[in-house]
Amino acid sequence: MKRFFPLLFVFLTALSACEKEDPELNIDKGLENIASEGGSFSVSLTSNYDWTATAIESWITVTPTSGKKGMATVSVTVAANTGTSSRRGSVSFACEGLTRSVNISQAQPFNQKLTIVHNASVFTVPTINGNGMNGRVDFGEGGVKAYSSGLKWTYTGTGNHKVVIESAGGTSLSMKTVAGVSEIDLSAF
Repeated sequence: MKRFFPLLFVFLTALSACEKEDPELNIDKGLENIASEGGSFSVSLTSNYDWTATAIESWITVTPTSGKKGMATVSVTVAANTGTSSRRGSVSFACEGLTRSVNISQAQPFNQKLTIVHNASVFTVPTINGNGMNGRVDFGEGGVKAYSSGLKWTYTGTGNHKVVIESAGGTSLSMKTVAGVSEIDLSAF
């Protein structure tokens, strides 16, 4: 009987060493917002088993699509949105039955354009209303900003300035008086 207990201990120790470790998979992102033009971002992950990454939609590319346990960085590339509305997709990471996802929200493409030529020293962006409206403003002079109602730009130069506002989802436009407006082109709005 004295020999039985040490053998039992050795057997149980060996058996517990063979037990499989619970899978762990951690990613550093849960949601990524992408402009309509597309773009790329990185996801850092750690896992204790080999892993795979799968893009659910054809407009999302993942590199690499698999890796060994440990730490890794995955590059996700989102193609330009050529549709008429915003879209959503995801990248799924899996490891031994455990999954994690990065959800991707991509803005609809800019399909509206408003051009204003003026000679004022300060320009205030007009208000564009609409459900899900987004856009960007090019003030000239190298100043490009995401659209925001009431956004102001102070010019360093004199003369005529051309402001181009590209947007999507706009349904109405209101503009306060801007001194020195010589042209407003709403043909693409």
